[in-house]
Amino acid sequence: MATTGKAHVRIALGIGALLVSSGCYRGSDGAAEGGASGTEGDDDGADDGADGAPDPFCEEDTLPGKLSRFVRLTHRQYDNTVKALLTVDTTPAAEFLNDAAIGGFNNNADQLLVNNNLARDYRRAAEQLGDALVTDSARLASLLPCTPDADPDGCAAMFIAQFGHRAFRRPLTSEEQAQFEGLYQTGGGLYESGSDFEQGISFVVEAFLQAPSFLYRSELTPAGEGQDVVALSGYEIASRLSYMMWNSMPDDELFAAAEAGMLDDAQGVQAQARRMLEDPRAADPIEDFHQQWLGMSKYASLSKDPDMFPEFVPGMADSMQAETLAFARNTILTNDGTFTDLMTSTDSYVDERLAPLYGLEGEFGPELTPVSLDPAQRAGFLTHIGFLAGNAYFAGTSPIHRGVFVQRQVMCTTIPDPPGDADLELPPFDEELTTTRQRVEHHTSADACQGCHSVINEPGFAFEGYDAIGVLRTEENGVTVDTQGSFATPDGEMEFTDAVDMIHKIAESPQAQRCYLTQWFRYASSRTETVDDLCSLNGMHENLVEGDYNVKELLVSLTRTVSFRYRNTVEE
Repeated sequence: MATTGKAHVRIALGIGALLVSSGCYRGSDGAAEGGASGTEGDDDGADDGADGAPDPFCEEDTLPGKLSRFVRLTHRQYDNTVKALLTVDTTPAAEFLNDAAIGGFNNNADQLLVNNNLARDYRRAAEQLGDALVTDSARLASLLPCTPDADPDGCAAMFIAQFGHRAFRRPLTSEEQAQFEGLYQTGGGLYESGSDFEQGISFVVEAFLQAPSFLYRSELTPAGEGQDVVALSGYEIASRLSYMMWNSMPDDELFAAAEAGMLDDAQGVQAQARRMLEDPRAADPIEDFHQQWLGMSKYASLSKDPDMFPEFVPGMADSMQAETLAFARNTILTNDGTFTDLMTSTDSYVDERLAPLYGLEGEFGPELTPVSLDPAQRAGFLTHIGFLAGNAYFAGTSPIHRGVFVQRQVMCTTIPDPPGDADLELPPFDEELTTTRQRVEHHTSADACQGCHSVINEPGFAFEGYDAIGVLRTEENGVTVDTQGSFATPDGEMEFTDAVDMIHKIAESPQAQRCYLTQWFRYASSRTETVDDLCSLNGMHENLVEGDYNVKELLVSLTRTVSFRYRNTVEE
């Protein structure tokens, strides 16, 4: 395709001007180009001038937490959406620069900006997808709702309306329809192969994939005068649901529910949320959440001393990640599991690399095999090889890394990073410091260190029964490892004899349960919690405790909150 044609797409849609570091695209009136069609939810909210909206978990009406009205798709969501739109098996976002994480997750709306580099990435990906489409007549034909032979322009108009509805997650406006029909006419003759119709359609697809309404989840339902909260439209709710439950675009049933007004009340939203959790696509956010929460991205760069740990073979990173993702996916979606199940279950999934590290005998191959681990030795993901090896050093364990993870990620304890001049090197082993625990206790004994290490060290010591690659051990340098300890929690002092004992007590801890809920709220809401969210979070926690903290119910509960169904208009 000619270079001038590529440039024309960007100019016609304003891509060069709008995909900038501000992270959103707004017209002169503050609304995105081609705003959302329809206001299905306008009558299902607070009255004009109301101070809040009803939340099933709060006794009083409350304001939704603040969220940008323009939330860019994450790279994962972009890939999933492209696959669903074009029925292709490709991951163009693999070539994009990684998004940074805020609050532990890379889908925080405040971080999802579009700088010049990402704008070029979007353009390049759209061009490659368009080029591939014009050379694949069969795939292009599968996307068409009509046969172009008799009336190619009419067929193109029909395609634009239907494809645009799916790409923008709402019906096109008449202006948008006309704009894309103009691009269809421009596209003929710009490619080296294909008929004028095929080239025009491919050109239109390129344009859709660079449009703000594709790249962003825009929430543009207007607010009435003096209205502090606005009920989101059915299409806006559909997008929130699909990108929370699937990390992808809505399906036909969800679009139909939006159009029929079935998402205008909490019951309709809840019904769709439950349906979507039974779909295989629900595995994607389950895996993505736990992958990020558990810090599994570092597995790929792990290395261990080959002389000390020859069994830590190449490919171990893939096996470690696959085990924990399969565990999370099956525990939650297949077995209808609870927070306690995630923390304490001895069910796991191993291959030929992992089985020896768990001391399992038998024949294992490259594929994961379901197994039951010894309940005296293992309990949930905190005793998986991946977590233990990922929070250890090249040649030794790290009680500090393991303890920090428990406190920050599992207990939601605020722990500052060490000061810049802190000495991070442990003293060497000697006659008095024969174990890692003794070295850590000695190194962090100063009063200046105890403010943090009084809560970090103890849960970390519980894992000293596992070496640097997660293999069970009872001795270190000929000395029996000490895994006993205790630490203060908001629930009271937690005493334990080893990691399994501690994990079982964490599983029953209201603080840990509430932390897991908070982590999911951050991920599902694309933002950190605010004071406006506390009432909902407190009420959800109490409700989930009564239901044994079932994780599916946790996810459904998140769709019932005022923050999910409404928008805060204060200071807009």
